[in-house]
Amino acid sequence: MYPGLPVYASRDLREWKHIGNALDGPRRMTLQQSMTKLVGPEAPDERIAAQGGLMAPSIRYHKGTFYIVCTNVFHRPPFLPNGLEHQNFILSTTDIWADEWSGPVFYDFNGIDTSLFWDDDGQVYVLGAAGPAPESKIIQFKIDLKTGTKLSEEKLLWEGITRVFPEGPHMYKKDGWYYLLIAEGGCFADHHSIMARSRDIWGPYEVNPANPVLPKADPTGYIQYTSHGDLFQEPNTGQWYFVCLGVRKNKGRFIMGRESVLTTAKWPEGEFPVIDPVRLDVPFPPHRQVSSFEWPVTRRPDRPHVAYLYIRDPVEENYQYNGNNVTLTSSKADLDQSDEPVTFTGKRQRFLNGSASTTLESLAELTTASAAFKTGLCYYKDEHRFVRVHPDMDSQEIVWEIVNKARGIQRRTSCRESALGHAANTTFGIDYTELEFTFWYSVGTEAKRELARMDSLDMTGHDFVGPVIGIYAVGDKSRKARFSNFQVEGV
Repeated sequence: MYPGLPVYASRDLREWKHIGNALDGPRRMTLQQSMTKLVGPEAPDERIAAQGGLMAPSIRYHKGTFYIVCTNVFHRPPFLPNGLEHQNFILSTTDIWADEWSGPVFYDFNGIDTSLFWDDDGQVYVLGAAGPAPESKIIQFKIDLKTGTKLSEEKLLWEGITRVFPEGPHMYKKDGWYYLLIAEGGCFADHHSIMARSRDIWGPYEVNPANPVLPKADPTGYIQYTSHGDLFQEPNTGQWYFVCLGVRKNKGRFIMGRESVLTTAKWPEGEFPVIDPVRLDVPFPPHRQVSSFEWPVTRRPDRPHVAYLYIRDPVEENYQYNGNNVTLTSSKADLDQSDEPVTFTGKRQRFLNGSASTTLESLAELTTASAAFKTGLCYYKDEHRFVRVHPDMDSQEIVWEIVNKARGIQRRTSCRESALGHAANTTFGIDYTELEFTFWYSVGTEAKRELARMDSLDMTGHDFVGPVIGIYAVGDKSRKARFSNFQVEGV
């Protein structure tokens, strides 16, 4: 999705505000090769939808500058000039509130899950996971952040313990030791975290005898698949925390995909840390009330709302925004492909229970060849998995369609609606919970009418990110679709 790398800020670790997107503005790299691969066994419940694109960023602050390192994963040709699928880059800003980041500084590294570490002498190191999965290895090298020039050879630091997907490395220096934290076991049921340490940054690293520092999550618990994380210390209380990936799983359903979760940790002097299992009731630092506080956001008001997203590389002139009102110019390419840009804009689903809706201006003027024109509301995960509604002016029907190629699901239903041809606006909506989605519509001033109801399990699967709810316009000819009051809200 573009803009990429959303940045959030918080004053208390409880409430988080979306303040910008580090990869935004003028086109600086392509995401068009960022297709989703369906991999794994034929059993639909075990198949993985491996999304390409911007993968596993980490953010660091050093001497007045924020840095983000990330990898753009190419899943199909044309690859990079060196034939590699991993485009690694650095972004930076000295004013994170303005949401104006540098252009990417690219550097040569054929790996993922990169992270930065500054040693006491000012030298900067990149850590990452490289090599063919699942037997990847943790690699380190020095770098010049301004140019991307490598200042040392790549060196192997650790292969992990099980040697199954050793990934997500982060380095810390504490009490005279260099501590290396990594994830292992893949991103799902076997996900866990381990550590090793050394007196020398290049090693050798001695393995923590009490590993894993974060064991596999309880398979019967609500929060599962936890790891790929980072340790930090709250400055006022000295409390250590661990932030990592996880899913909220309810009766086999985890509709938000992988989310950021938080837990506490203890890190005694001279010892390895101990990370507590992730749970819902995490003790936070005391909440500090500031009655006159205002967020110091200095983002230019003429830019589109920070939450709006596109699929891969957008054709910018196909979108016109006026607050929650959006005019789309249709693309010939549809949602079920990744070769060409598709006209779609939306916002991330941020709540387990909520609703989304928008009103489509009348399409009554479309009297011929309109069956190929589809525009409406869409619940989107990738080109293989989406649910959408749209009016069909030829048949005078409201159409609902679900596509999930990972699970072998494809269904369609429709409702006859003769009022479509009478210059009436149509409102589309989705009401969602962890267990069920309800799609509805209303034409003109008529009452809401349920169109379809589906089990959320139909859109649950092993993937990397959560859903986006948006509006789209596709067809064989270029046409405009005008939407008002587009909103995605929690309940």
